[in-house]
Amino acid sequence: MKIYNTAQRALSETEEKTIAHFRYYNDNKKCFALIGSYVVVILSDEYSNSLEQLEQEALERMAGLLNTPPDFRTFVMDDQYGLVSMHYGIQVVSEEQLSDEDIASDQVNIGTALVMRSFCLEACETGKIIAIIDEEL
Repeated sequence: MKIYNTAQRALSETEEKTIAHFRYYNDNKKCFALIGSYVVVILSDEYSNSLEQLEQEALERMAGLLNTPPDFRTFVMDDQYGLVSMHYGIQVVSEEQLSDEDIASDQVNIGTALVMRSFCLEACETGKIIAIIDEEL
């Protein structure tokens, strides 16, 4: 695995934890860009080992999301965190593990999901890539 730190600063503990979440969720088999503390863009495997193309794809996907209705799907992950998946491969993990009620119902509370969705939209509006994670497929 390669991590290209495009922000040119030390990654925060939260950012490192988010990278670990998405590596786990994708079985270490997907390239993705970290664009917010909890937000990633899933990228095409075909651009693996090409930082420039991975960055371009991430920027295009972020711009695409901002021009699309902000629909989303929610998931309760097996590590008891919530996941919101939006168009263009934009995904966000919850800040904390979900409540026992959410886990029992296998649904993310709508209030929590809307906050998570706002993290995605904010990261896309900011338009900055913090890091590219290339799993070297």
